[in-house]
Amino acid sequence: MLTSIKELLSFSGRASRSEYWKYAVPILVIIAGALYVDLAVLDPTAYQRVTTTTDLLTGEETQEVSIVIKYGPGVLSLVVSLILVVPFASVLTRRVHDIGFPGWYAWLALFLAFFFGPALSFFAGLLGLISIPLTLVVSILLGIPQLVISILALIVIVLWGTTPSEAGPNEYGPSPLGAIA
Repeated sequence: MLTSIKELLSFSGRASRSEYWKYAVPILVIIAGALYVDLAVLDPTAYQRVTTTTDLLTGEETQEVSIVIKYGPGVLSLVVSLILVVPFASVLTRRVHDIGFPGWYAWLALFLAFFFGPALSFFAGLLGLISIPLTLVVSILLGIPQLVISILALIVIVLWGTTPSEAGPNEYGPSPLGAIA
């Protein structure tokens, strides 16, 4: 047990394919479970929004009341993901080392796969403080490229998990397969 915890918090050395999947699958299943609980059990969030507009020519104010329903990840999946990102980054970094690449590749792929979209959404939301139409335009223009980039990063992460180990020792340490590799 203690060895497993040390493995999950170590960013140096190498991780074989089997070690990577031994940790990656449970971590991703836990995150998916938390997301399911957020979406299916805790239900979407609904709130009422009141928008007041003033006609610049007449000075007349109008109010529009709308119900906004927010679907998507909630607090539970966010907390679980933030807790599990370190162990996943650790095992992915060591897996990337095992195939001969520097660890920052793993961090870049993790950012692009899981954090790039939310970061763009956050900044697009900030634009809403300036202009709602601008927010919509930016969201539409960035939405599809962001989705494509995230999917490509996920594919790369899966490919790294299936790529055979670099034979023998490399600059990141001895082969995790021992003398067989």
